[in-house]
Amino acid sequence: MGSGGNNPAWSSLPETFCWTKFGVEAGEPPLSIFQRKELERRRNGGVFLWGIGQSIGPSLPELLRVNSTPEILFSPIKTSAATHDVSPAQVVLWCDAIGYDGHRFRLPEYSLVTSRMDPARPRSGHYALVCEAGSSILELEGKNHYLALEALRNLRSGTSLGASQVTAIVRRVSITAPTRAEYPVVARARLVYPYLVRLTRSIPVPDSYRADRAGLAAFESAMESLLRLRKQDNDGLFSVEDAMLAIP
Repeated sequence: MGSGGNNPAWSSLPETFCWTKFGVEAGEPPLSIFQRKELERRRNGGVFLWGIGQSIGPSLPELLRVNSTPEILFSPIKTSAATHDVSPAQVVLWCDAIGYDGHRFRLPEYSLVTSRMDPARPRSGHYALVCEAGSSILELEGKNHYLALEALRNLRSGTSLGASQVTAIVRRVSITAPTRAEYPVVARARLVYPYLVRLTRSIPVPDSYRADRAGLAAFESAMESLLRLRKQDNDGLFSVEDAMLAIP
């Protein structure tokens, strides 16, 4: 991300922020994910959605209390991807959302959130962070910012981060010297209203539309197919709703 426009300055890192670690998700490699998110950002006028597997809702009020313009920092995960992430049995596309404030949230026109799904144990929901950046999130060179795991604490509880925390609301603390491997910060953005949404309805993605099978050269074509799929699904829902309203 560059330092121009209204982006967060790269000269320093915030004291409190949302931190998320990324890797292979729903079979899609990180580079493809970031390319897709950058295309979303450009088409949506700066806004993109970043899917996460767990809610940070309990910690969000505290972050907003201490920082009215919170940031999200992105770092690559260090552990190897699990088999179900690399080769998921099924991928779904999320179509409806409810904001952190409890109001229905209309997904931005060009935003897509997909996730893996186990057909034998389907999930009823997923989560996404609402992000905004004034320039490309692909400009990663020369940023030279790192986070040491032991220098981070959960903002709400003050405890150290657990190994399973992929996304967390954190505060940086002073340490004498890091003893574990540091995580590079490769992108950053702002969190904007409604900050966090719960995704509530999904539809299966046909194999021919799956971004993880399209390859890096065809990710934009796969994205267009997914946008059409969601529009067709939404149009179908609206026609049913309209028909119900028309019943005397």
